[in-house]
Amino acid sequence: MQEFLKRQYQFSDFQIAQLQFFVKTIASELSKFLIMGFIFRDRLGLYLFAMAVMLPLRIAVGGLHCKTYISCFLVSFSYAFLSLMVLPNIPVNKLCQMIFLFVCMLCNYFVGPVTSTVHVALSEQHVSKVRMQAFVFIFFYIVALYIVPENAYMTVGFWVIILHTLQLIAARILKKGEPYERKID
Repeated sequence: MQEFLKRQYQFSDFQIAQLQFFVKTIASELSKFLIMGFIFRDRLGLYLFAMAVMLPLRIAVGGLHCKTYISCFLVSFSYAFLSLMVLPNIPVNKLCQMIFLFVCMLCNYFVGPVTSTVHVALSEQHVSKVRMQAFVFIFFYIVALYIVPENAYMTVGFWVIILHTLQLIAARILKKGEPYERKID
């Protein structure tokens, strides 16, 4: 396959390595998503909603990154299990949820992004952009929480944002210093 890409499309070794990394990453993430979807099939709607809340935040500001597939799966499973099965059993009134989410909004803005060691360097403009994306996403979730009557979906989304923020803070602490590599212009 590598020789075909080199010969047919004039791919460099670096481009082939990038393509391999991309395919492995997509396969890894998709397999985890499907396995957990099967595990949480009795709460599939809530699981899909939790992933819809988690994904924009994770893409924007990152967080903890594991080195192996199994450790990543176990951390992701724990995250989903806590947000779907355990934490929604803790009653938190709507006003407290909104206050906690406001704190999360600020934490995501000031703590993020925290990228993996293989991530490309970020420009200050990109850092500002992803911080604002997380800030706006959580802001709109707070507005939706205010408008929408209490329900299981909003509760799960609340806990997903809480867990995301906690793992973002943990990732920042573990990285000790620079949470992302800066791009030198």
